[in-house]
This record gives sequence, structure tokens and C-alpha cells, in this order.
Amino acid sequence: MNGTIPEAALALWAKSGTPYHPLLAHMLDTAAVAWAILRREPSRTLYLYAQDWSLSEEEALSWASFLVGLHDLGKASPIFQLAWEEGARRVRGAGLEWDEDLKAHWVAHGVFTDLFLRRLLGERGLSKVVAGDLATALGAHHGFPATAEEKKQGRLHLRLEAGPWWEVRAWLLDVLARTLGVVYPKMENARPEAILRVMALASFADWVASDPALFPYGRDPLTPTYWPEALELAQKGLDRLGWRPYRPPEAKGFQELFPYIPRPNPLQEAVPALLQGVEEPVLLLVEAPMGMGKTEAALYAHHLLQRALNHRGLYVALPTQATGNGLFPRVRAFLERASAGAVELQLQHGSALLNPEYGALLEKIHPERVGEGEEEGVVASAWFSARKRAMLSPHGVGTLDQALLGVLRVKHHFIRLWGLMNRVVVLDEVHAYDVYTSGLLEALLRWLRALGSSAIVMTATLPPSRRKALLSAWGAKEVAAFGSYPRVALLGAGGLRVEALPPARRVEVALERVPVEEEALAARLLASLPGALGAVVNTVDRAQRLYQALGQGRPLTLEGLVERLGSGGQGPWQEVLEAKAEKAHWVVGKELQDGTLVLLLHARFPAEERALRESVALALFGKRGPRPERAILVATQVAEQSLDLDFDLLYTDLAPVDLVFQRAGRLHRHERGRPEAHAHPRLLLGVPEGLAFGEPLYWSRVYEDFILLATGKALEGRATLRIPEDLEALLEAVYEAGPEGFPEPLRKRAEEGFRRLEERRKKEEETARNLSLSQLEKLLALGDSAGMAAELGLEDDEEKPETQRLLTRLGDPSVAVVPLFRVGEGLFLDREGRHPVRLRGEIGREEAEALFRRAVRLSRFPIPRDLSREEPPSAWKKVGLLRGLRPLEVGRTFGEGKGTFWVELDPELGVVYLRG
Repeated sequence: MNGTIPEAALALWAKSGTPYHPLLAHMLDTAAVAWAILRREPSRTLYLYAQDWSLSEEEALSWASFLVGLHDLGKASPIFQLAWEEGARRVRGAGLEWDEDLKAHWVAHGVFTDLFLRRLLGERGLSKVVAGDLATALGAHHGFPATAEEKKQGRLHLRLEAGPWWEVRAWLLDVLARTLGVVYPKMENARPEAILRVMALASFADWVASDPALFPYGRDPLTPTYWPEALELAQKGLDRLGWRPYRPPEAKGFQELFPYIPRPNPLQEAVPALLQGVEEPVLLLVEAPMGMGKTEAALYAHHLLQRALNHRGLYVALPTQATGNGLFPRVRAFLERASAGAVELQLQHGSALLNPEYGALLEKIHPERVGEGEEEGVVASAWFSARKRAMLSPHGVGTLDQALLGVLRVKHHFIRLWGLMNRVVVLDEVHAYDVYTSGLLEALLRWLRALGSSAIVMTATLPPSRRKALLSAWGAKEVAAFGSYPRVALLGAGGLRVEALPPARRVEVALERVPVEEEALAARLLASLPGALGAVVNTVDRAQRLYQALGQGRPLTLEGLVERLGSGGQGPWQEVLEAKAEKAHWVVGKELQDGTLVLLLHARFPAEERALRESVALALFGKRGPRPERAILVATQVAEQSLDLDFDLLYTDLAPVDLVFQRAGRLHRHERGRPEAHAHPRLLLGVPEGLAFGEPLYWSRVYEDFILLATGKALEGRATLRIPEDLEALLEAVYEAGPEGFPEPLRKRAEEGFRRLEERRKKEEETARNLSLSQLEKLLALGDSAGMAAELGLEDDEEKPETQRLLTRLGDPSVAVVPLFRVGEGLFLDREGRHPVRLRGEIGREEAEALFRRAVRLSRFPIPRDLSREEPPSAWKKVGLLRGLRPLEVGRTFGEGKGTFWVELDPELGVVYLRG
């Protein structure tokens, strides 16, 4: 060897360029970022790291930062150093050699990090189990642990290296340890949550330390001032990104935080009483109907828990993007009142950038000026808006799916879990999800408990078996009789406590069965005018047919609607008025000859059109706004829980009983004057003859046939629904019963449907176990598994059908498309050919956002299969916002034979599937 071990070690590069960045320098930089992050966290976060390793908090700070710095030790390998020719010559010149044969098989440097640390940490006294778990975790910093085959290839590479490679690796590790003053812990095993906390922090810190704008290359890591300078750069870098030091909120009372509520109701009083004296994270389960102020109760519970336990922030998880959009302004306003200084808040779902309030927050702080001054109020830093970094933000509102991705074996799932660590996580509108999603939800609760978080689960409708499963996931040993509904329960170190509540209001809804045929149903709705009427149906095709059956009318543009109803009104109507200038010519429905407004809302409109129609529906049928005298909203499931709608009369297709109650909650929701014919709430229920849910209705493709049969049987003969008194008994009758008791014509079908349901449940349970971290101990199992997750390498933004349906909700594959019109030789966003679309070359931000706003997700077979086989346009692949989208030329034909159909985009109906 020509030089010394230190000289050889310093020849190794981590970042190529002139000047290059030595591997040791990047290791120190990353450790410094981890150190700075933990210093900015609430004290409880560092306490958790100390508990993980039985160290003092200062020792835990050094230990965690040291481990994070080791994440790239795998770059001290010939195959990595060969990737930059100039760097490879320097390394060889320092006496580190290799056999040229290793070039034939590339191996990722994370695999070598895994292999190196197993040996080196073991040589420093760590048990074989702990060294192996840490090695696997740190090797996974680019998303996935190494597989058995990858490690086999890596070991073959090690046979082809020559020179003191192992001495150099040991020197790098020991220099890092001495610099940070590391004390090696003595333990035989480490808990899964301890491993995860290190695993995630390594990826997070690496993202920051790899930015040359924050950590310039070429600095000498052996200078005495390198470590303090790296710490200073880390602090400045976190300032630039918007990662602000934690500030505990000031103690505030309920009235201060919610000045629009004159006094708290029984639920809002019961929650702080239950939380009094809490010293450990808890699960709070709120079971109450709509209209009881559950959201304010949960936000106040967060405030109390954050004060008592030093939780780092809040994530509110909702079932849909629309519910997330709806709650975002309320959470923002709450944080403005609750916090001092700047508060980071992210909206987290696939279409967040289309939300104008969130977009305005993102633009509030220029990325180059973050941290320069003392910002006030709620802000959204651009760095956190990236898909995989959003969950790191201390505060967020988004979909349940975003949280569930933390317990799925997707790339960087551990980053999401770290973001949810030591946080208050509100799971809103939890009801009878499918078995697969419910399995993921239980896994999430196990992890939240292990990671020191508190959870607040809110539901209006929860079958007893689901309640027991959720409480068991938090560690409840036995769940006895639960008392009357509504109620709130607290599960913590002191066991389970339940408090029954008086209902906010009792409602008796008249139940009336009506025909399901669209023409007859349309006639019934028209005959029920005047009033603000709603119809919630089970499929988009049916919604489009019912909308057409309501009669011919002139298309109603946004401008025409505003002219018709004037500029008065508050709340959502203001958003409609603000949109008028830009979208005045957009169609939002139709106006019949007698002045009746008919609107249509479903998920098969391009994103920006759907968002506008949601705003219009919320304005006209919501709490405040210019409520029309004669109006009918036809909607699919997007209206059953996503929007605060209030109808004088409501029709619903037969659906699972909990969803019937959800839909009924949109009847007479607010106190207001109503037409005389609708003085009392009535629910029109569409039940097909013989409970036939197949073709042409296709309801049994949307919901389980047996659940629909059981709901039909449970509601048979009922003239009223009492809310909330009838809720629990009906939930039990549908979800806890078997096929017994059905009359003869339906008995065999019920037995067959129940058998299929049980088979599906077992299959979904197995899928959830295989693809999720259903047990904490499975955190690192992917590395040694030949199972489905390892083979597929699930990615959270995958568009491949074979992986996409295995994310948070099982279902038919779908694909996000941008409908395009061919005008002459070109493709355009509009029929008139005013807005051309670029498929090749470079796309600017405005152009990309315009395409993204036109996206719509389609699942009709074989559209997802055919389009996912086609490569996205080259221009779109370069833009993260567009990477998962596919162009779809309007008029394109799919299928074959009798199943052939073509796709149209109708300004009134949205995406329509037409047959010849």
C-alpha cells in the first residue's frame, strides 16, 4: 500500500465533482443533520430515543446521530467508487484495489452498508441480533432493505477486492464514533420501534445533507473545526427548509380555541375530563352521530395531549380528498389560535396542489427566504410538499391512505411512520372499511402506540366487532359491554374508561320505498319540488342516467348560476364567486324550463371541474349561501360523507346500513325554514324488485351482495329510522349476523353470498398481513422474504395495476388520465383547440399544473390495463407532477366484440362510456 489508512479513507468519495466530497465528510454532515433535527424536536422525542437504547438523552443523541452517519458506509466499496472514473483513479492510487470482474454485476451501496455494519458493529460489542437489525435498517436508506439475493451478490463482490478495505471502513466508523463521543449500548435485542426511529432518521438526514446548496463539497473532514461547522450548516439548512424548532403551545381553554361555540356540549366537556392527569399516550374513541362537534372535541384533545405529553404535532386523517379539503381551513384556523409563531401545516393527498388555500400557503414563503425572518401564523414550506416528505411536517390534514402507507411495505414507508411518531393522530369518519383496509388500520394503531403517539378515532357508525378489533390493536385485553350510544372511551395505561353521552339531537326520519328505475325516480323527485333535494346513487353511470332522466334544460354555466342567485351569501359561496372570473363559462349543471336547477357530482369529472362542482354543491346545499327554491343534486358516494350538505328531501339507493345512516345524516342537517311539504325529514329508499343488485344496476360490484341483502332484510317493514337510537341494533343485524333467517326465495343466495364474503374476508386478512407491517416484529422482514411485497417492490405512486390495487384499499386497478381533444394534427385540453398539449420536450410549471388539474382517475376495464402498458409521454416523465398520468384521446375505443366502448368527455356529464 502506497499511503496510510487515513489517506486511503479520505480518497473515497461520496459525491462526485470538482471539488469532490469525501465519504467521511458526508458521513459527518449527515450525522450533524440528525443531531440538529433531534435538538429541534420536542424533548419527548429524544426521550424516546434514550428509552430505546437505555442511554441518557445526551448519549442517545450521539448514538442516533452516529448510526445515521453510517448510512453511506457502503460507498466504501469498489463497485461504488468505480462509478466515477476520476474518483476511482484516486482510490486506486491510495492503495485500494479490486478485480475488474466485479464490474459485471452492479450492487447498490445500501447492500454493502448492510454487510459492512453487521461485521463492524459486532466487532464493537453489539450483539449479533442488534448489529444485524441496525445494519439492515441503515442499508435501507434508499427505500427498501436488501434482499437475500442482493446480499449474496454483495458477498461475491467482497471476494474481488484487494488492499486494506476493511481497515479503511473500520477507521471511518471509529473516527465518526470519536467525533460524536459515542457510548455503545449493551443490549441483546432492540425493539422494532427503536430500529425504525434510526432507519427513518437516516433517510431524512441524508436527503438534507445531500443538498450541495446546504453542504458545499470539498471541505476537509479532518480539520478540528469540521464537526462544529457541520452542525452550524445543519442548523442553517433546516432553517432554509422550514424545519423550525418545536415550540410548546400555550395553555388555552375551549372557548379561546373555538370562539364560535358559545359553550362546549357534553362530548366536548367529557373529553377533557377523561384526559385529566394523563401521563402516557392514549387512544380516545369517540362514537357519536353527525352534528355533535366531534372535530372540535378532537382538536381540543390534541391541544391538551400536546401540552401534557409534549407531542410533536397533529395529523388529521380523513377518508377522502374532499373531506380533507373541507377540514383543512378549520384546522388551519385552530392552529392560528392555538400556536405562537410560525406553524407548519401540509395538506396531504394526491390533488393537494389544486386546493387554492393550500396553494396560497405554499407561495407565502419563498424557498430562498425561509428562516430569514420570524414568520407568524400557519405556513406551508415547499420542502415538505414533496410526496414522501409531507408526513414529516409537524401538522397535516390529509387522507387516511397517506397514513396507512406507513404500515405498507412501500418504498420509504418508515419515513411516514417516523413523521407520525410522538404525534396526535386523528382518524376521522372511521366506519366499516373493507377487511383489508381495516387490517392496515389496526397495524397503524399498533405502530402509533409503539412510537409514543396518541390516537383519536372518531366514528358515527362502528360495528361491535370493529370496535373490539381497534381497541385490541391498542392493547386492550378484554372489551366488555360498552354502554349506550353515543359515547367516548379512553384507553391508556390506566385501562379502559367509557362515558355515555346524551345525543346532540334525536331525529326520526320517515322511510319510504320508491322504485329504482331512473325515469320513475326522476318523476318522483320532480313531483317533490319545491325544495333543495338530493339523490345519492351507487354508481357513476346511474348518476349520469338519472341526471338525464330529470329532463332537458339549458346548460348552466358558473356565470349563469351567479347571475341567477346573485352575489349574496357567505362561506363556500365566496369561493364560487372568486372562481367566476376564471371559470365563468364552465358548465356546472342545467336549468329546466320551470327554473329548477339540476346538478351532478361524481368522481369522473376532471379534477378542477369536480372541485368546482363540490364548491357549488356545498354553497347551494350547505349551511350558508343562496339556497335555491327548486334544486336537485344528483351525486354518488362523494356526497355521503365528504361534504356538509343539507337536503329538504333525500333519495338513496339501498347501500350498506352504515352508509344509509351516513346519507340520512344529510337530511335536515341544519336548523332552517323549509317548504311545507318537507317540514319533517323523509328518506326515499330505492330497493330493487327481488333485491336484484346485478346488471343493469351493478350495485353488487360496488358493495358485497350479502351486506346489501342483510341491509334490505334489516330495513324491511320499517317506516322510520330513529337517529341515533336505531343505529347500533341495525349495525349488529347487518355486520354481526349470518345468513340465517332469510325467506325461502333469498335463502340460498344469502348463504352463497355469505360464503363468498367470508372467503373474501379471509383472503383480505391474509393480504393485509403479507403486505403490511401487521406485527411490529416484521419491520425488517422484507430483506429475507420472498413474498409478494419483496417481489413487487411496492411504490406508493406506482401506476402498475398489479401493484396499485395492493396499496391502502383493495379494488379494481385504475389509472389517472388527462382527456385530450384532437384538433387537426394536434392534441389540446379543449375542444376548441385553444390550449395545446406538449408530449415531447420540456414542460414548464404552469403547463404541468394545467395538465394535472385536468386529470381524472378511470377504472373501467380494460382502460387501466391498456394505458398502463403505454409509456407516459417523454415530456411528462420529466415532471414529478405528471409522471403517473397518461394521455387519453377523447373518442378512443377500448375492449373488443360486444364489449367495445369509446370514451367521451361531456361538459355536463363528465367522462362517459358509450357503445355503438
